[in-house]
Amino acid sequence: MRAMAAIHIRNVPEQLIAALKRHAKRNGRSLNAEVVEALKEHDERERRTADLRRQLEEIRREWRIPSDLPTPEEMIRAGREERDRRIAGDL
Repeated sequence: MRAMAAIHIRNVPEQLIAALKRHAKRNGRSLNAEVVEALKEHDERERRTADLRRQLEEIRREWRIPSDLPTPEEMIRAGREERDRRIAGDL
């Protein structure tokens, strides 16, 4: 059987510890098992995000979308800023 690695985490906020303990109790796990599960879920989200970014890049290349177009994030940010300017002007 392969030995498992151990990590020690310092300076964890008390509120986070309390939340992890609540989650562990609700899920019928030890605090350690809950933290391991949270780390696994984080890793899986990161992998899915990376896969999605690769797929979007493939679509961009396939559709020959110019790389200098604003990103969706930039377009959303610009829309919010425009909305905020309109609201501020209406006051």
